[in-house]
Amino acid sequence: MTAQPKRMFDRREPRLVLQLRTGVGQAGRAFDAEIMNISTGGMLVRTSSDISQNDPIQVVLPQSGAVGARVVWSAEDFYGCSFDTPISEDELDSVRDAARFHSPFREAYGVDHETLGARIKRLRTASGFTMVELAQKVGVSKPTLWKWEGDQVRPRHETMGILAQQLGVGELELVYGAPRLGEEVASLEGDEEQGSLADIVRASRKRIAEAAGVDEVSVDIHINWGNE
Repeated sequence: MTAQPKRMFDRREPRLVLQLRTGVGQAGRAFDAEIMNISTGGMLVRTSSDISQNDPIQVVLPQSGAVGARVVWSAEDFYGCSFDTPISEDELDSVRDAARFHSPFREAYGVDHETLGARIKRLRTASGFTMVELAQKVGVSKPTLWKWEGDQVRPRHETMGILAQQLGVGELELVYGAPRLGEEVASLEGDEEQGSLADIVRASRKRIAEAAGVDEVSVDIHINWGNE
């Protein structure tokens, strides 16, 4: 694909420079990608998969889930993209938090720092399905669903769409991270185990900022992952 030196957003606009693993979907396909930098207007994505400039794409962000965008230029594995609708400053904070707390030793985690299996289990529980009920609706056995939730095996591509539909999320978000509902985030104060790491960090930053009388952007939380 020939590089086209078009600007995906105003060069004067502040950008976050980072490396966040996520997923991109286009024309019914989902593939691994990394966000290299991002602003409210667009992003730079790196992926070894070919992305067409003719079809719209979706990229999974921590707060909003699948967000619409279009490729405006490309060069080798890099794609400059413009969002269909500018994202919020809160979403930029969410991306920053997700990137900051991503560890290279947690390859199976999506933008919400859950494994696929943990996400399936959480969404199943939130939907009120037993393992037997969901397995029947998807057309698999209970042991198969148990293996999915235990991250022993991944659902096949043709099954993933059915599973996502039953769980009430898009396939792209099921694979790469589903955003939390507002009430789930609010419940973190009462039970932090229900939230993802990114949710807990955001809620904690907000509470610290309110207690200290400063803006949230002035609060940084650091985790020492050790030498795992």
